[in-house]
Amino acid sequence: MIKYILSLKGLVILGLGGVVLLTSLLMAWSELGFTGVFPDWLNDLMTRLYLKDVTANLFDTLQKGPGAEITKFLTSAGVSVNPNSTASLGDYGYIVFMSFALIAAGIAIIVIGKEDSEEITVLPVKK
Repeated sequence: MIKYILSLKGLVILGLGGVVLLTSLLMAWSELGFTGVFPDWLNDLMTRLYLKDVTANLFDTLQKGPGAEITKFLTSAGVSVNPNSTASLGDYGYIVFMSFALIAAGIAIIVIGKEDSEEITVLPVKK
C-alpha cells in the first residue's frame, strides 16, 4: 500500500484529494461571506474542539487577500444581489469553489478508475 501511495499515480491522487479538501474549506468560508464570522453553533463547536483561534486566523487572513479579490471580481462581473433576496456574494463564491472541488474529485476518480477498467468480479462459467 505504501508503495502505491508513493508512486506517481498515488501522489497525484493524494494531491487531488488535498485540492478537494482545500476547496471544501473555501466553500465554508464563502458561505460565511468571505469572513471569519461564525454562526453560533459553529462557533461553539470550534471552541469545544479548541480550533476557534486557528480557523478564525485562517479566515481573517483569507479575507484580507483572496476575499477582497473574489468580491471585486464578482462585483465587476456584474453579480448584483437583490436586497429582497437571501442571496449573497458568498453564495456565488460557494458555486465557484464547489465546481473546483467536483472537477478535482472527478479527475481523481478517472485516474483511479483507469486501473480497474476490466470487471474483475466476473465468475468463470462452468461447463
